[in-house]
Amino acid sequence: MLKNKDVPGGLYMTVLAEILEQELAEAVEVKNKKSLHRYIVLLVENIIQREEYRNEALVIKSDIKVLAEVMKKGFENVDKRFEDINKRFEDMQRYMDKRFEDISKKFSMMFTFMNIGFSILVLITIIFKFIT
Repeated sequence: MLKNKDVPGGLYMTVLAEILEQELAEAVEVKNKKSLHRYIVLLVENIIQREEYRNEALVIKSDIKVLAEVMKKGFENVDKRFEDINKRFEDMQRYMDKRFEDISKKFSMMFTFMNIGFSILVLITIIFKFIT
């Protein structure tokens, strides 16, 4: 069978048309050779157009696959970026929590020392009043 790759471009259509025309003319009784020729030309053009559409569809499908891969990589990059930002916020949150705990401990210690100090002052005052 003759394939498009065997014969270049427009020559393929001409060769295919001639072969089909000869085979059909031998297979059936031909009343009008011009009509047979027009029929074969339309048939071959239709075959060629279908092949061109199929090739274009393959190219489009390939382009879509490439585009999908690029989009997938882009989404992966965005996801990674969000994960990095999320990690930074979590680290900042941990830092702030630790800082507030440290400040809370300082206030607790200061409050305890103040209570002890006031208690000692009250105790000294009571003892002083008892002595005098």
